[in-house]
Parts: sequence; C-alpha cells; structure tokens
Amino acid sequence: MALRATGIDLTAETLTLAVCVRIARVDSTLLGFTSHDRGLTVGGEAYVAAGFVPSAVRTEAGPTVDNLEIVGLLDSDAIVEADLRAGLYDGAEIRVFVVDWSNTALAPLKLVKGTLGDVRHGSGQFAAELRSLSQRLGQRVGDLISPLCRVAALGDAQCGVILAGYQTAVTVASVVSDVRFTVMPGGAFGDGYFSYGRITFTSGDNAGLVREIKSHVDSGDEDLTLQQPFPYTVQPGDAATVEAGCDRRLETCRDRFSNVANFRGEPHVPGSDYLMQRGLRT
Repeated sequence: MALRATGIDLTAETLTLAVCVRIARVDSTLLGFTSHDRGLTVGGEAYVAAGFVPSAVRTEAGPTVDNLEIVGLLDSDAIVEADLRAGLYDGAEIRVFVVDWSNTALAPLKLVKGTLGDVRHGSGQFAAELRSLSQRLGQRVGDLISPLCRVAALGDAQCGVILAGYQTAVTVASVVSDVRFTVMPGGAFGDGYFSYGRITFTSGDNAGLVREIKSHVDSGDEDLTLQQPFPYTVQPGDAATVEAGCDRRLETCRDRFSNVANFRGEPHVPGSDYLMQRGLRT
C-alpha cells in the first residue's frame, strides 16, 4: 500500500526525492538549501542547491535525543565562512524535510526540527550538528539551591543591573596571543573587574562581535584573557567596549553592583560539605 500521508508516494518504483533544510539564523536571516542538483521552490520559499550531505536521521519514541549531522561544501553564496566563524549559525533554528522535486506542491515529509549545535568548518567544508526538540527533555527545569547567583546573565530581567553604567570604551594597546591582549585606558579598575564580563569590538575586522572575558589583570593597561578567540586577529588600535563582569558571589553583587536585593543565591544555607563535617565531628 502506498504511503501517501504526506502527499509523497514512498513506495513508487522510481523516487524523485530531495532533502531540504530551512535555517533561521540568530540574526533573523532565513536560508533554504536542498540536496538536489538544482534549486527548488517549496511553499513559496527558495531552496538553493548547496551540495550538502545529510547523515541518517534517527528518531525514537520517548526521551531519546534525535540525531542528525549535515556536512557540506562552502560552495553556496549564502554560506559565507566569515558568518560561520562569527557564530551566526550557532543556535539557529533548523527544519529538515523531504520533498518530491518533480512536484514540490505535494506536502513534504517532515523529518526533524530543532536548533544547530556545534558548527565546525575548515578546508572548504562545514559540519553542523542538529539538536532536536527532544534534547530539551534532558535539560534541568527549575532552580536548585546554590551559594552562587543563578541569574542567566548579568543585567537580565532577573538581575536588574543597568549595564550602561558598567561599560567602558577602550582601544587595543598590544596583542599577546589570539586570546590575550591589553587595552587602554587602564589603571582605574583593579584586578578582576572585567573577569567574566564581555568585550564587544566597535571597529576592525571583529566589529560587532562579542566574546566573554576569562580573566582581567590591572597591569597599568588592562590585560584581558578571553574564553574563546575572535574569528579574526585582534589588531592594536581596534576600538571596543568592555563590560564589568560578575563572579556571582554575594560579596561582588553587594560591593560592585549594590544589587543584593536581586541576588538569587543562598550563600548562608549549609551545603553537603558542612553537613559531612558536622557528622565527622560527632
């Protein structure tokens, strides 16, 4: 019996199928790609031939995470290596489905929907990991008691800190490595003020890109070490904005941000280590 629930006859003697991928990037750009050797129009949206190869798709009932990886060549004008390096595809929404390329008006066969995880690139190729909606079933929901603040990010709705008051315009003075450089002016903040903060470049090849600061040392100029390098080499003279960081401790919330009223941690609740010490003493 022909399987026609989607409009596509999957038992036909000759199949005219193509895989389509619809991507909504984090900057709201919509992109469509197909494994077919020429572009297709599906539902009024254009899908360009991108030369990618999808892996086998595994879907199961229950909490098992669906798995899919797409490997492709950077031969489409829509896929720019600079965008991959800038992280515009990380976390993008993706939908994968199968169409009949000989009659794209037929309802498609939906395979999987989710977000892109790690996007790897190099040697003219990219590989994208798809994380399906079922992966969210494995994530923690709700709050646990913690001595550290649990807000998602400094300055968000729960935190309430107005970040504009903790941002400073700087210029790169010298570059030590791809993750370490100094900025000026400096000398007015003290060690650690920008640790766990962010730096956003406003000029140079990395203009508009953001990275987290791993550590900060006040060495006359401000010596910054990043969690991850920028996609392009940082150059002396590049302008940026650096943002104070928070290590999520009550003392930092109180002394640096005067924001104890919004602190979301329980530093005075005894933890398991305290209970074990009490047990050993008795």
